[in-house]
Amino acid sequence: MSKCHNYNLKPAKQYASPGQQKQRSALITSQSRENGNIQLKCALEKLKVLSPLFVVRVIAVAMAIHFIVVTVMWFVVFITLLCNNEVPVSSREGYCGPCPDNWICHRNNCYQFFNDNKTWNESQASCLSQNSSLLKIYSKEEQEFLKLVKSYHWIGLVHTEANGSWQWEDGSSLSSNQLTLVEMPSGSCALYASSFKAYTEDCSNPNTYICMKTAM
Repeated sequence: MSKCHNYNLKPAKQYASPGQQKQRSALITSQSRENGNIQLKCALEKLKVLSPLFVVRVIAVAMAIHFIVVTVMWFVVFITLLCNNEVPVSSREGYCGPCPDNWICHRNNCYQFFNDNKTWNESQASCLSQNSSLLKIYSKEEQEFLKLVKSYHWIGLVHTEANGSWQWEDGSSLSSNQLTLVEMPSGSCALYASSFKAYTEDCSNPNTYICMKTAM
């Protein structure tokens, strides 16, 4: 890049002749034009140097703004997902009323899984003391989350000696669309296993149990 110089024009001597003054005036005018052209070239060269830097700075600022916007969006998505996962199992299709603390709400029913081992009669009494009953399978579609349950739990299904059928606590009979009951050699009570499958068991054997009631 060319070097830029400052040109200082010396004033004409006080007693110059008219001809000399005219020559000096023309010289000064020529030098002024040359000086102006040089300064213009310097300005253009500086602009060429500054332009790429300016473009780089604009791009950097734009990228920083884009990064901040994307970060904020992902933060909002994360908080939304976190809030939606606060309840282990809940209704995603309409209202699911309030349940007692630590109970699971699903499709307007409340469920509780108890880990202490009790006989079937003791489990039934425990549920009744909490204004609930042992688990009843109404339908696979309405209680689809139960297919993920592992281990064995007492449910409200017993074998009646009167007619030799399996009935729920409320007196309704077991239907094939509720669950599959695997009858063992002995046992008059049912244990829920998983995937809507239950096994018969001696009612006096201790097992964990599931209580259920309608959400208020």
